[in-house]
Amino acid sequence: MRKYIAIFLMLMLVISGFESCTKYENGPAFSFLTPKKRAVGEWHLSDLLINDTREQSLFEREVSSVLILNKDESFSYKIQVVRSSNEITGKWSFGEDKTELILMPSELDERTYRITRLTNDEMWLVSDSKDYAGFDDLIERHFEKKEE
Repeated sequence: MRKYIAIFLMLMLVISGFESCTKYENGPAFSFLTPKKRAVGEWHLSDLLINDTREQSLFEREVSSVLILNKDESFSYKIQVVRSSNEITGKWSFGEDKTELILMPSELDERTYRITRLTNDEMWLVSDSKDYAGFDDLIERHFEKKEE
């Protein structure tokens, strides 16, 4: 009986170790795919939060936004707001520890987003609006990957 208890306690210790080693604050705790393999694809905006509160009116204006991250580290971000659309293209990369996504547009300043979730079908990006909009809010965009 003691043998089973010892095995159970060791298993619980190993499992709790995985939880503390998660790279992204909203998961996943473990993945067989590299961050790059999970990130590459066509991402559609699925939710938008400002300071952890759903911002329905802004989401409705940006709902058609599509971010495409390619294997060759090029990207395009198609932003459709109300009746106008804009496409930004350039290069992308990860930050040193792969918890940041860096977009380097061809004609605009570089933007860095903190990745809080990166699975094969979900990516959550957080940006600090004071860097480009002049006010101090955290903007979190949730994306879902389009099935290939």
